Amino acid sequence: MKAALLVGPQKIEIRDLPVPVPREGEVLVRVREAGICGTDFAKYRGDLGGNFPVVAGHEAVGEIAALGPGVVGTRIGERVAIQPNFACGQCETCRSGRENICPSRVRLGLDVDGVFAEYVAAPRKYVWTLPEGLSDSAAALTEPLSVALHGFQKCAPAAGDRVLVYGTGTIGLFYVQLAVLSGARVTAFNTSEPRLDVARKLGAIETFRSGAELEARKGDFTIVYETSGAADALAHIIRWSAPGARILLTGLPEKDSSIPAALIARKELLIQGAMTYRDEFRAALDLLQKGEIRSDLFITNIYPLDKLPEALAGFRSPHRVKDLVRIS
Repeated sequence: MKAALLVGPQKIEIRDLPVPVPREGEVLVRVREAGICGTDFAKYRGDLGGNFPVVAGHEAVGEIAALGPGVVGTRIGERVAIQPNFACGQCETCRSGRENICPSRVRLGLDVDGVFAEYVAAPRKYVWTLPEGLSDSAAALTEPLSVALHGFQKCAPAAGDRVLVYGTGTIGLFYVQLAVLSGARVTAFNTSEPRLDVARKLGAIETFRSGAELEARKGDFTIVYETSGAADALAHIIRWSAPGARILLTGLPEKDSSIPAALIARKELLIQGAMTYRDEFRAALDLLQKGEIRSDLFITNIYPLDKLPEALAGFRSPHRVKDLVRIS
């Protein structure tokens, strides 16, 4: 099979590799389209440690090409989305229902070969059947939308809530869309004007490009979604939040920074983290099938597999929201 092999930081080679053989309980998926996200970019840059060579990528849709021993409940040719974090299912964390933060989970594209290839093997329990009529490109958004849904369900606004979405990459824009659908008044922050333009098209009533501009709204926001991963984001957000506000952290800062802890107590703020997803894939697929998520506004470019190095090199472009790779 043709695959994009990451042989070292910022070194990708398109190679012919053996097609994986599905093991007990696994299926072989013929990958049709795959998304490029910040984790892929961090791996490409070498920011996530060694483990080279590896086929990167973890957001994908495709069709079942083969069944491993013991697999039931699916068929060859069925179109599926892949849930790319495989929990051990046995540790105390998994037994408590929090498989998303299993310390032994296996991650496609990081711990094992991922989806920037014509074929990938995955456990049957981690593939989801696509609804009829949902395009491959829209379905390729299922994984990042599930990330947003997981956090959103922890910190969902009511009609009239004053929501700030801090950072309007793919996940942030999904929060904008979900909050607007909930009837909230949404403000979006990003230094990228093209991404703020998408936020406005999704229903944000205000957009800001600098913290100085947001100071006028200090103490006003009842819910804040932090998706930027900027080290100083939380400190700013705590000041801008209203008394009793809820803050949801999805972004992963590269380094820690000091925060105004006294304000957390004085305002009685509730701060919560969210990591990946549990069982949100079905809800994400339903939203995409119903057209409630404007998938057309999220997909910026679709590259062939041999152009993946070019796509990763341009990942920081302010004009990019979600780039896809069309593989087969």
